[in-house]
Amino acid sequence: MTQEQLQSFFGWGAICNIVLLSVIFFIYLATRELIYRLHGRWFDGMKKETLNTLIYGAMAYYKITIYAFFIVPYIVLRFFV
Repeated sequence: MTQEQLQSFFGWGAICNIVLLSVIFFIYLATRELIYRLHGRWFDGMKKETLNTLIYGAMAYYKITIYAFFIVPYIVLRFFV
């Protein structure tokens, strides 16, 4: 695999994952009350603050993973190699 192919893979992978993260965020904003009701029944009255913390924490973890595994390798291949 050439450097250009790797660079393209990491670039498109970053774009696809950022789009997916954005879609997840907007779906969450649009269906927040439904998610609260559903998870409240599943997890015995989970509070909204707890659910918000979990969801935003998961999205933050996903964003950090995108940076670590796609954006940083793309930048390294683009500018330092």
